[in-house]
Amino acid sequence: MSKVAADRSISRKVTRRVLAGGERAWSVSDFDDLGTPDAINSALRRLVEDKQLRRVRRGVYWRGRESKFGMTPTPGHAVVREVLGDHEAIGAAEWSATNALGLSTQVPRQLTLAISTRSPRNLPRDVKVVRRDARRGRRTSELNEAEVTLLEALDAWDRYVEVPADEALDRFARALRSREVRIDRIVRASTTEPPAVRERLRAVLQHAGHAQAAGRVPRARDKRTADKALRVLVG
Repeated sequence: MSKVAADRSISRKVTRRVLAGGERAWSVSDFDDLGTPDAINSALRRLVEDKQLRRVRRGVYWRGRESKFGMTPTPGHAVVREVLGDHEAIGAAEWSATNALGLSTQVPRQLTLAISTRSPRNLPRDVKVVRRDARRGRRTSELNEAEVTLLEALDAWDRYVEVPADEALDRFARALRSREVRIDRIVRASTTEPPAVRERLRAVLQHAGHAQAAGRVPRARDKRTADKALRVLVG
C-alpha cells in the first residue's frame, strides 16, 4: 500500500472513532494504535477544518453535540481531565462548587476547578484552576469530581454559600446521598483536608445520620479553629 493510501486509511479510521465517540475530549494518544503520529495529526487537522472537532490546545481536541448554533462548547473540566489524566483528583471550587450543589445562585464567568497537581498550560480562557497539592488524600483515595466538589463547597461555606445554614445542611446531606459520593472515601481523604473542612464535614455527616463516619473524621486540634469553622452553622 502506498503512503497516500495508508494515510487515507488511517484518516478514515480516526474519523470513524471520533464520530462514534460521542461528546468528549480527544488527545493524539487516543489514536496511537491506528498509525504514525504524522498521519493521525493530519487526520485530526482535517476534522477540525471540517468542523467535526474543535482544537482546544496542542494535542487536545473536543467533539460536542451538534446544534443549530454549531458544536456545543468545550466543558473546561473535560479538557483538564484529558490533560491531567484519570489519576488526578479534580472537582469544582469556589462559586462553581457551591452553584453545582445548589448552595448559591451565582454563575461564575469562569469555571473554577480544584486540582491536586500543578496547573496545566494553555487552558481555555473560561477555566480557572486552584491548586490543592497538600490535600493528598484526594488523590490517594481516588476521589471523583462529585466528592472533590463536596469538599470544596465545605471549604467555601463561609465565602460562597448564599442559602441559610439549615438549608445548606440539608443540601450537603442530599449530596452525601448521591450515588456518586462514597462516604468512606471522603472520610479517608479528610485526613489531609484543612481543619475547617474536617469540622464542617463532621457536622454534615452527623446531620445526614452518619454518626459513625463523622467520628472517623479527625477533629481540629485547636478549639478556636473549630469554633470559627462551625460559625456557618448558625449564620
